[in-house]
Amino acid sequence: MKKTLSVLLAVFMILTMLGGTVVMAEETAPVEIYTPEDLLKMADDPDGSFILMADLDMTGIAWKALDFSGTLDGNGHAILNLTLTQMGDLKPNSCDGNKKLYETAYFGLFGTLVNAEVKNLKLINVRARVDIDEPCFIGGLAGYAENATITDCTVVGTLELRAFDRMFGVGGVVGYGSGKVKNCTVDVTLITTDTDAKTKDEQFLGGVYATGFMDVRNCNVTIDGYTSEHGYVHNGGIVGMYMEYPLGVGKKGYVTGNHVEGRITFFENNDDRRAYCKAFVGEALVDYYILDDNTQNFQKEEWKDFTEELRPEMCAIPEYTESVIAGNCNTYGYTQYTCEICGYSYRDHYTLFTHTVSVWTEQKAATLETEGLELGYCDGCGIEQTRAIPVIESEPETEPATTAPETEPQETVKPQNTPKKQNHLPLIIAIVIVVGCSVALVILLVQESKRKRRRKKKTGKYNR
Repeated sequence: MKKTLSVLLAVFMILTMLGGTVVMAEETAPVEIYTPEDLLKMADDPDGSFILMADLDMTGIAWKALDFSGTLDGNGHAILNLTLTQMGDLKPNSCDGNKKLYETAYFGLFGTLVNAEVKNLKLINVRARVDIDEPCFIGGLAGYAENATITDCTVVGTLELRAFDRMFGVGGVVGYGSGKVKNCTVDVTLITTDTDAKTKDEQFLGGVYATGFMDVRNCNVTIDGYTSEHGYVHNGGIVGMYMEYPLGVGKKGYVTGNHVEGRITFFENNDDRRAYCKAFVGEALVDYYILDDNTQNFQKEEWKDFTEELRPEMCAIPEYTESVIAGNCNTYGYTQYTCEICGYSYRDHYTLFTHTVSVWTEQKAATLETEGLELGYCDGCGIEQTRAIPVIESEPETEPATTAPETEPQETVKPQNTPKKQNHLPLIIAIVIVVGCSVALVILLVQESKRKRRRKKKTGKYNR
């Protein structure tokens, strides 16, 4: 009996803890993002956990860089046509090669990523053109990173920075900082232009990040870089300058297993010439990092003519023709722009996946006041699609005998930005089991009490 009671008590305690675990799991579920408006709301919860539930087209949306310390799971989805127009609120220091600190402006999807994680996200056609007269860094994903982890992400786009004043730079994924970048694909055009020939600045450009102390592993980088600098150039296919940050970190860094394709075209108009430009690491200020197992098909092209800014389109007044490439259920559409004079070509104005449905089934009839809804499945990929049925202009005339009784409109289908209803079934099951065990325990205790009373009676009669 004692053994049975011990087992029941143990089961009771375990199920109680499981019930608590179910509640905690539901409370910490990531916030689902379905629309650009949902993405903007991330600013209200900078420490939160989020998951992307659909591809987003950010065309026409002015983007202010988010300062973020939470988790974003892209869930394999893409953010298209993001234009970086405004820096974040935070301006942490950056550090130059002489360990001087400067308050700095940052641009990116995130202005700052501090102790944050971003994974499984695609940034397709991210764009920036920033003109500024203070220290500044741009990154497609983040301007600044501190102990951030970025894995399985894709960044495709064009980032341009026109600046002067001490130090500035552009990175395909991150501008400046520390952390880890793993298993990412990068295809970027990067442009940095020193707009003041009278000052000597430090300029940084890298396919993954411009400068800092980030581990980069197993990334594929395609870079087309352009630097016009009257100070000091630090360019690299992966990182412009590898340096200790935070200062005194004292640990090994890694740049391993990466592949770099492309070229960097630059000039350094400076008598005190340094002109760092290499396939992987432009300049390394630390000797305790591992540079191993990287491959490249990379070219550097240094110009001696300092009179003209270096850009991908070398025509003074390019004349572009447009060609629209339609997408389908597996590829994004886009518009191809080609200069008739110099032949330079680029892509812009990407479109979301396009699905073709041959058969639609009505799920909800349209009324005079509300739209209806049809359901279908893509002929190519089989993914479920919905489309609205327009509000009808007038009720059709029908015979009185056959007129159907008026009914309340059916509940509309939940919009995409409505959070998914939580599943309480595990919690209910746990509660039922706990209650059942509790009842069984009470019954056993009552029975045991009765047995004890019967033993006492028998014992008393025998003694007399």
